[in-house]
Amino acid sequence: MKRYFPMIMNTFLCSVVLMLFNIDSQVWSGNKFSSPLTWEFRKFASWDFKGFLNDSCNVSNLESRNNELPAKTVSNVSKMRHNVIQEDTVTKVERYLLNKTSPSSELLRDDERPEGLLELHLLASDPLSEAVCLDGSPPGIYLRNGSGDGNSKWIIFFGGGAWCHDRDSCYERSSTDIGSSKCLAPFLRLEGLLSSDALYNPDFYNWNFVFVCYCDGGSFTGYRPKPLIVNNKRLYFRGRRILDAVLDDLIRRGIDRATDIILSGQSAGALSAIIHADYIRQRLRRFTQAYFRVLPDAGYFLDTPSWNGRDVIQPIFRQLYDLHNSSTGLNGACLRAQNSHSKWRCFFPEYSIPHTKSSIFVVNPLYDTWQIAYLYNVPCILKPENCSAEELSHIMDFREKTLHSLQAVLNSNETGLFADSCFSHSQTVLNDSWTKIQVGNVTMNKAFVEWYKGDTRERFRIDKPYPNNPSCPNSDSKKR
Repeated sequence: MKRYFPMIMNTFLCSVVLMLFNIDSQVWSGNKFSSPLTWEFRKFASWDFKGFLNDSCNVSNLESRNNELPAKTVSNVSKMRHNVIQEDTVTKVERYLLNKTSPSSELLRDDERPEGLLELHLLASDPLSEAVCLDGSPPGIYLRNGSGDGNSKWIIFFGGGAWCHDRDSCYERSSTDIGSSKCLAPFLRLEGLLSSDALYNPDFYNWNFVFVCYCDGGSFTGYRPKPLIVNNKRLYFRGRRILDAVLDDLIRRGIDRATDIILSGQSAGALSAIIHADYIRQRLRRFTQAYFRVLPDAGYFLDTPSWNGRDVIQPIFRQLYDLHNSSTGLNGACLRAQNSHSKWRCFFPEYSIPHTKSSIFVVNPLYDTWQIAYLYNVPCILKPENCSAEELSHIMDFREKTLHSLQAVLNSNETGLFADSCFSHSQTVLNDSWTKIQVGNVTMNKAFVEWYKGDTRERFRIDKPYPNNPSCPNSDSKKR
């Protein structure tokens, strides 16, 4: 035995060393042993990433499910170009992972903070609030403080990412950046309306910016007190609780002293802005009489079947309403106007906006690429040059259906509209779209600013049919 003792000890010591090394490597690579406040220094040059804090984090996949909009990120957005659907539906952001022990601004000196970036803040896990993401992790917001005359002015922006409407889709989503805060990077760079560059965003560049991370899958409408068990994993449906927790946090941060508030969002986040506009305005009115306006971008989803008669969006919203228990999270006046079997219709803006008292300026392309591809069943819109004459006719028909649905906006005294004819989806978060797309020789940002400041002489700007707008990115008219 003595003869083998040194060998046994060496083996044991090697095992201990290997175990410690493995734990250490997992900590720094972000596996389950890592602190949620530990970050690896890394700058991503690709939009296709695998998650930052946990190897179980996955990228939401556009091709995997027709009913889910990805919330992937891109780096170097001014130079990178993808196909139409990727370029315009994906949140155009630049994420930086820094070697910090905490994303909290209190632990970072001013000279350590990357210029122009929004910083992640995870909301305190309060058992009484019940505010958690799908996977049970705490919700998060990205913040950038205002300066100068922007100190008392705020933009609240809801991130996009479609919805999860059944157990399987919510389970898949719970391991992505749109279902778990474990997958979020500490810093976020946005363009357009949320840009800190006065060149691209002269009217709002120095405002307080709040980007609300979307991790509930139900446009912040749901509440189920008990989690669902799917594949041995607890899934939480607490979107409305997340919304309340975010508002409580912003009040503590000083939004109660705001003079101006813009509520905005893209895609499913734009729908959130529409749905919750009155609720948020009423909650904040307890503390401030701030000038309050709403700017939804690409959130005007149509209640229409695909060109061949197949219903896609209605079943999604029906199931979403039941799964998330959205009965108290939608516009109350709209819910009361529906019968007991059709309350899910209040997810559609055309039914919700007529019951909304808040002033809303809708930005929406007449050829919404995501809706046309995945809801209207004309996927060639992703590469329009490949569309047949018949497919192009379906695309033109979608424009007419959009105009018909937008009557809910046109018939309201509290609304404005910028409806361009670009093949696009989200536009306000891109510098090129925000500052260059025009309707009637007026850019998107100028049209909104005029309306925001009370000039309603031309509050509805509707573009001519495709392809007559040379200001559209990748416009065919530029090639003629």
